[in-house]
Amino acid sequence: MIRKIDTTQFMDQFETAKAALPGPWLSETRLAAIRNFDVNGFPTTRDEDWKYTNLNRIGKTVFEPPKSPPNSDPIDFGALLIEGAQRLVIRNGAYDSLSSSIEMSADAGLFSDFAAAVEQPSPGLNECLGNIASFEDAPLVALNTAFMDGGFVLMVSEGVTIDRPVQIIHFVDCPNTDFVVHPRNIIIAGDDSSVDVVETYIGSINSRYWTNAVTEIRVGQNATVNHLKRQSETKHAYHTARTQVYLDRGADYRSVAIATGAELSRNEISVMLDGSGAKCTFAGGALIRADQHCDNTTKVDHRVPDTASRQVFRNVLDDKSRSVFQGSIIVRPNAQKTDGSQSSRSLLLAPGTQANAKPELKIFADDVKCSHGATVGELDQDALFYLQSRGVPIREAKSLLIEAFVNETLDEVKDDILRDHLSSAVAEWTNVVDGRNG
Repeated sequence: MIRKIDTTQFMDQFETAKAALPGPWLSETRLAAIRNFDVNGFPTTRDEDWKYTNLNRIGKTVFEPPKSPPNSDPIDFGALLIEGAQRLVIRNGAYDSLSSSIEMSADAGLFSDFAAAVEQPSPGLNECLGNIASFEDAPLVALNTAFMDGGFVLMVSEGVTIDRPVQIIHFVDCPNTDFVVHPRNIIIAGDDSSVDVVETYIGSINSRYWTNAVTEIRVGQNATVNHLKRQSETKHAYHTARTQVYLDRGADYRSVAIATGAELSRNEISVMLDGSGAKCTFAGGALIRADQHCDNTTKVDHRVPDTASRQVFRNVLDDKSRSVFQGSIIVRPNAQKTDGSQSSRSLLLAPGTQANAKPELKIFADDVKCSHGATVGELDQDALFYLQSRGVPIREAKSLLIEAFVNETLDEVKDDILRDHLSSAVAEWTNVVDGRNG
């Protein structure tokens, strides 16, 4: 019997926190969301979308509200900073102005922390907030909606190209205390606009926490959003994230997400292609070890004719880690001329690993081109032998093969500086590949 996870602590936290949450005009929405969460509770492995990911580890943890240390000095993030990028830092669920560097003119749009952006309602924000990512059938979205704070709002005006990348660093620094943050992120790209957005999730070494993030994205007509995510949370962290995207006519959304951190993580991406000529690309995956669990779940909904989607995921597993890939492509009856593809490959470095793959096509139109594939395997021993025969030490040879395997996803990033930000996470992981596997 699967028992429902007790929601009492979150109900009690809401009663304590509700008066101080940002945006008084959101109070009714927050109340409806927490009631929805109380009724439905956490998703369980009985739910088909959660069949391979059990949240009991989160349910057994007693969380405290985040505590923000005094911002007496800006934080030095070193190599994690992207050269030339505008930067917004969220520290322990609160905006860190001293570590941030925002230089966006009012004509270009708005780049702000969530709390400041929702002080007064605005038409553009109202159009997205809670309307793209509904909480009705998504318990973790409901929980986020009740507590939403500590995220960012990025609104790009029509016809504007943001030349400098926009980087958001979600940083947790609260050692030896279990707490939860609920970042709510909004990206609105006006018609004919373009922007590169990079999210970086990190924590200090002894921090124990749960990040429960929701991101709502609307890409206008002929607009482009490149969305990169580096999830390098601490080994004691939990990370659940839902990204919901709406694409208008001719819109282009490209997502690349690499996960190396967190004890348990789940990255959900759901995209609605609702305008002819819209297209999206998802790429990414996980490099995990020990008893880490990483779940990538995607859903692409082709609703109109002449749309395209492409998914490329690569996972590398060591020790006793476990990965999940669930990818769904839906082609509606009217969505003729759809072009959708999906590829998932997992590389197992140890016998105790487990890779679960569940690709799914639901096609209700007859003039389409759709494909999917999923494979699980080990390192190519012939390639390993070849490198060793050329004098490459086995540990270095394994690292080279792993990086080449994962780089199939990073090839989707055309900008060298942005690609380096993600590839450095891969390099850090491969540099500590355990020599016992050689």
